[in-house]
Amino acid sequence: MSALSLLPLATATLFTASVSASALHARNSSTQNAPVAYTCGPKTANVTCINRYQSILPPSFSRDADPTVGYSGTLVPDDPSWGSLVPNADFVIFDKKRGLELLGASPKIAHNYIPVLNVIHEAPIYVPELNKLFTTQDGPPGNLTNIMIDLNVDPPKVEAFVTDPPIYQPTGGILHDGMIYWAVQGNNVTLPNGLKQRPGVARVDPKTLKAEWLLNNYYGFFYGGLNDLTVDNVGDVWFTDSDYAYGLGLSNMSNQNQLATYRFRPSTGEVQIVDASLQHPNGITFSRDGKTLYVTDSGLETVGPDASTQGFYDYPIRIYFTSTNARNVYAWDVERTTDTGAPILKNKRNIFQSLEGSPDGIKVAANGYLVVGSGLSNGVDILDQYGSVIARIQTNHPVENIAWAGEDLKTLFLVGIGGITKVDFDLQGPDPNNYFVK
Repeated sequence: MSALSLLPLATATLFTASVSASALHARNSSTQNAPVAYTCGPKTANVTCINRYQSILPPSFSRDADPTVGYSGTLVPDDPSWGSLVPNADFVIFDKKRGLELLGASPKIAHNYIPVLNVIHEAPIYVPELNKLFTTQDGPPGNLTNIMIDLNVDPPKVEAFVTDPPIYQPTGGILHDGMIYWAVQGNNVTLPNGLKQRPGVARVDPKTLKAEWLLNNYYGFFYGGLNDLTVDNVGDVWFTDSDYAYGLGLSNMSNQNQLATYRFRPSTGEVQIVDASLQHPNGITFSRDGKTLYVTDSGLETVGPDASTQGFYDYPIRIYFTSTNARNVYAWDVERTTDTGAPILKNKRNIFQSLEGSPDGIKVAANGYLVVGSGLSNGVDILDQYGSVIARIQTNHPVENIAWAGEDLKTLFLVGIGGITKVDFDLQGPDPNNYFVK
């Protein structure tokens, strides 16, 4: 018989509670005294693991609310592990098991892989048949060229190109049925060589660079400037409309309609608004089974009437940043009517708030993970399909969007303002010619 069993019941209960409280205090003290960050994983890159999602930081921590201050800009003066590891990490791991699995045995990152102009690079689209990556250049105002990166040679060959006819300032897109579909934001009728253009959806043959317009108005209204698009499993084009074109000087007029998300059916020409609840709809994609729609909201970026200082860019812009506005990823269930198969969005939910900047382009990996560009800030966040953050990739330039490339689709290109980064790891991309699975 134990000594504890000889105590009166009330005394024994009190003693047990005391032991439990002491054990809990010891565990909490151990957690709080553990370093926030520690080196982990393969040595082929700088990999840093975060202890318990940094849920406990020394109370002296601080972070500037300016949205241009990145995740690694957090100050933790009483824990030297943070300052010595996190700002210099290529990969930051929050979920150690899943994070190290997606890195694989020898992850590598090539910062500033390709020298590019200090403008926004967007809509990276890999064409497997050509083994080329097409990337748009949003800026400076009046520019009609984009770039094509030939991955058949090492180092890759970079060529500027103009479509026929020229398309002014596309900003998002995907490969669908062997064709490039572009969300186009440029809005001007006084372009070089007499070119006149309104924002909309265009389609480009990557082999010939021949372009055709599919949509350029909403019942006579101009779009503000399409930001991104995707194509669903029945061939409808879903896109977000923003006012970035005016903010970047790529449109000579402000919006006529609210910022919103639309669905366009190329076979009939019908276009419908599907959501107008987000502050600033931006990136858009579907889960691989087509049953979930994801849209990013970069609401902390707003467009004002007057040109601001240059900021990231080599030319004035009208974009302002408010940290308390939305920087979220939303998900909806997609259901279909039984008679016409028309989509119905249900169960809107906020699944993620960006760790830095504002969420921009969003893509889905082969296994269903989400990869989200940080927009204003230097990196991308990797989430599971429910929004739980697994890891981040850190760059030295802002990342607007991403694309997988290569024979095994395990090479990820991160494109953004003034930079393109190449990442090789084990998180595989989906086959762009067979995206949807049952």
